[in-house]
Amino acid sequence: MTSIEPHTASRMNGRAARALLASVLAAYLATPQIATAAPVAAGKGIDVAITAFKELCLRSAPSFAGASAKAKRYGITEFMPLGDATMGMSADHSISIQIEPNRECSVTSPNRPNPTLHEQFLRAVGEFADKTPQTNKAGTPFPGKIKGHPFVFQHDRKGGEAYVILSLEK
Repeated sequence: MTSIEPHTASRMNGRAARALLASVLAAYLATPQIATAAPVAAGKGIDVAITAFKELCLRSAPSFAGASAKAKRYGITEFMPLGDATMGMSADHSISIQIEPNRECSVTSPNRPNPTLHEQFLRAVGEFADKTPQTNKAGTPFPGKIKGHPFVFQHDRKGGEAYVILSLEK
């Protein structure tokens, strides 16, 4: 992965930075990985990426303050600024986090063969949000509130696992 010069990132607007971030992550997730962290086997507990999403994103909503500091326990020690957002990835590329304070937080990982991941995602969101649809399918966003703040949640399985929370407030 190439780095972006600090002066380049500061000139990017938020939309351009998010588009760049999305394309970098899509390219990364579409590329077969040599070494990945061992995912939790189906039915053997909560997947590490969902645990990270819960601890880093959901627990810190609505501001996402402190999420990057807590990411160290998942092996994410360095962050790269991208406009208003920051992105960090573990050294083995098994998990990454993207944070834009007061706007969005997401955790991504390579695809997992575990068919219970979406159920785990819904349960994790349900611990913090006012409502979680029980019939929601992966890839379909749904609204909810955390601490009175409106958000959209989504688990996308295309090209990897992406767990996303996006604020609906301006």
